[in-house]
Amino acid sequence: MSDIITPELVTLDVPLGTDKQSVIRALAERVVAQGRATSAQELFDDAWAREQKDETGLPGGIGIPHARSASVTEPTLAFARLTPGVDFGAPDGPADIVFLIAAPSGADEAHLSVLSQLARSLMKNDFMSGLRAAQAPEDAV
Repeated sequence: MSDIITPELVTLDVPLGTDKQSVIRALAERVVAQGRATSAQELFDDAWAREQKDETGLPGGIGIPHARSASVTEPTLAFARLTPGVDFGAPDGPADIVFLIAAPSGADEAHLSVLSQLARSLMKNDFMSGLRAAQAPEDAV
């Protein structure tokens, strides 16, 4: 996954807002700031529309908002470790680990590939503990 996430796409313990809308918007802005999408608003709108269909919170303090968007120019994974966590709809409470998966429109295979790779990684205790212990964006990548 190293080509789709860089240290510049990682946010550690910086407040991004108190609700999932704010977090998704901040991560969309980060993707645009890194030149991987052309419109933060369009990426946010597409991710938010997806979130409205089915919440993306998973047990264990994880949120994975995701979207295919015409504004995305290359498959991207943005990451935030949140303090405090934000509710993404998981049954066990707020998420402190949030990934935004942003894929170009029509890139169904790339989108599903990133989602499945990430899901497999999130099931590994050492992966999750590494994200929660990361001292710098490079550690999280």
